[in-house]
Amino acid sequence: MTTKPLSLKVNAALFDVDGTIIISQPAIAAFWRDFGKDKPYFDAEHVIQVSHGWRTFDAIAKFAPDFANEEYVNKLEAEIPVKYGEKSIEVPGAVKLCNALNALPKEKWAVATSGTRDMAQKWFEHLGIRRPKYFITANDVKQGKPHPEPYLKGRNGLGYPINEQDPSKSKVVVFEDAPAGITAGKAAGCKIIGIATTFDLDFLKEKGCDIIVKNHESIRVGGYNAETDEVEFIFDDYLYAKDDLLKW
Repeated sequence: MTTKPLSLKVNAALFDVDGTIIISQPAIAAFWRDFGKDKPYFDAEHVIQVSHGWRTFDAIAKFAPDFANEEYVNKLEAEIPVKYGEKSIEVPGAVKLCNALNALPKEKWAVATSGTRDMAQKWFEHLGIRRPKYFITANDVKQGKPHPEPYLKGRNGLGYPINEQDPSKSKVVVFEDAPAGITAGKAAGCKIIGIATTFDLDFLKEKGCDIIVKNHESIRVGGYNAETDEVEFIFDDYLYAKDDLLKW
């Protein structure tokens, strides 16, 4: 890791949840194993390996289509934090970072998760984080990640749509840990802050992350500048940063 602090000033930040704010993978893996117990054709270990970052509905539609009912899937997901919550922990530093963003004088962050609304809200309750105003879940989009719709909804909701003429006027970053979300964020015109909780440094570099950190402990919110309408993120430590990271 480097010890040279890096300052990144942006108009808004968008956050994934699972693997980015909370390490819920062990809970979700336990859910998939239970789901597959009475389905001989369902390979839970394969689904666990390939579906991180997907909506649960999309995974069930692909691997157990007979159960692809939205109401049923919502019910299943809502039970995950209740049944398996003890297997989940905060991504180190996430609560402090989210609280700092909530303390800003202007709404500068949003959530865009592949989880259902009930599950995502319960994860936030589990960690004691106040949800941001724009809290986009699987229930709010027609197409989940890797499609950019979740992140486009987030940046548009905050008032920073893609500005093709002058990208410097609409600078948005995405905090992500998974390939599907990285693809979605890039397609939504955002720079990607990769969190190396689920995948390693080399994998995240290969997927095109602009900066990669171990977790949120090395990230601080420097403050909000009303004149430039920018929030500053200070990276006291990071695993990797692209040479052109500061060029927008």
